[in-house]
Amino acid sequence: MLLLILAFAPQVSRASDIANSVTGREDNRLVNGGYFELGASVYGVNKIDVRQTDHQTIQPSLLLSGMYQYKGLFVEMLHQSQDGINLGYNFWNSENWSLDLLVANLQSSWARPEGIDPKMLNEAERDLYLMSEDSIYVGAGFRATRYWDDHYVFQYRIVSDYYDDQGLQSSARLGKSWQVRNWNFHALASVEYASATLNNHLFGVSSDEATTRFPEYHPDSSFHYGMEFGVAYPLSESLVFRAMYRFNVLSDEVTDSPFNQAGHVSFFNASISYVF
Repeated sequence: MLLLILAFAPQVSRASDIANSVTGREDNRLVNGGYFELGASVYGVNKIDVRQTDHQTIQPSLLLSGMYQYKGLFVEMLHQSQDGINLGYNFWNSENWSLDLLVANLQSSWARPEGIDPKMLNEAERDLYLMSEDSIYVGAGFRATRYWDDHYVFQYRIVSDYYDDQGLQSSARLGKSWQVRNWNFHALASVEYASATLNNHLFGVSSDEATTRFPEYHPDSSFHYGMEFGVAYPLSESLVFRAMYRFNVLSDEVTDSPFNQAGHVSFFNASISYVF
């Protein structure tokens, strides 16, 4: 769940994830088309959850990113987005507003192994059971974006999971971009909400699952807050360097979980990519 700025992507503009539109270069949001990026990146993030057993502080990764729109229908897979992969329909635009229906929002999640009754396990087995496994959040909802001529962008988004009833989440983000010679900078402030259902799915422990290591825990709904700063620089007509740093403060509902190991998420990413 990473955020991308596209200051030097082809000039094909549309309603989009604020990760794309925060650059303030959307002169015509109704144009059909898109772009694709291929490259390499390196990122660093602190460990925030005991279930991240393969965590490394610094990791290289392949960069695959892109988006495409045709007559309002769109798909977005932005490698630095905080909102995952989106499939949807842009159904209304004005000079300053854009409204999107999000048919499928895909994000990473946690899930307990299926077909296992924790009451039938001993404590050591329940510890392993609670370490969970990778899963997916599939939601649908609505997104509204407000644009200003001075390169400010505001976006509100709300989605609810319909694949596994994991709950509701929403976000409100305000971004600003500015250019200094060939360098394009951006700043982004975020407020995110997670329902009690979602927090219990991700961070809760039921009475049947509880162990000495992972005691019973039932979180409520929560808000957390973040800031991001980034920069992009064109190395050639199609080759782009980008770097960004994001800091998110986690709520007590998350930090009090027996799975939690940190009060914040600190994330850095640097990449070089070729834009098609």
